[in-house]
Amino acid sequence: MSEIIETSRLLLRQWKTGNRAEAASLFRYASDPRIGLPCGWPPHQDIEESMGVIRDVFSPTEHNWAITIRDAAAEDTDTGADEPIGCIELKPLRHIDDGPDYTIDERYARHVGGNALELGYWIGRPFWGKGYMPEALRAVLGYAFGTLHVDAVWGAHYTDNTQSGRVMDKCGMQVTGESKHNHFPLIDEYHDETLRIITAGEWQTERGTIR
Repeated sequence: MSEIIETSRLLLRQWKTGNRAEAASLFRYASDPRIGLPCGWPPHQDIEESMGVIRDVFSPTEHNWAITIRDAAAEDTDTGADEPIGCIELKPLRHIDDGPDYTIDERYARHVGGNALELGYWIGRPFWGKGYMPEALRAVLGYAFGTLHVDAVWGAHYTDNTQSGRVMDKCGMQVTGESKHNHFPLIDEYHDETLRIITAGEWQTERGTIR
């Protein structure tokens, strides 16, 4: 079960299964092709599909959080209190070393496996450019290093998805390699990916840096 994580503006919480309002909020944003396709999954087709994703994909994952705005009225957003606007998770490595052609800076090769996790995230398009995603990512990195005590956290994004790359860069995740021609079976597409990492030591340094 995911622990609740709070930031100045956000609350990251466990997903609510069997809750149609929760699923309707997820569908509102996950039905947008500009959200799912860059993450390797197709747009949701209806609320029932979103309910199934919450039940079968999000909830069974130990560290998967719904991103909500703590005070939606104060933030002047078109969303209700406690309404999910995105998702962020920590998971076992999946995209770091499974490509047919990948390269990694040898300094970080020892973190491919072992005590390391990979992150994934997305946020609804109306909330782009407000700094919410870097805020959520920093909080989850803090949880990964401070509570889970991992040695490193990896991230991967389509090489042409510069927006996601900027989010990781703001949180201190530096480019360490690339993985070419990766197949994403849910959308049956191939993409080159940029690989990023931040280690526990780098995170301690990053915490003292204003970005």
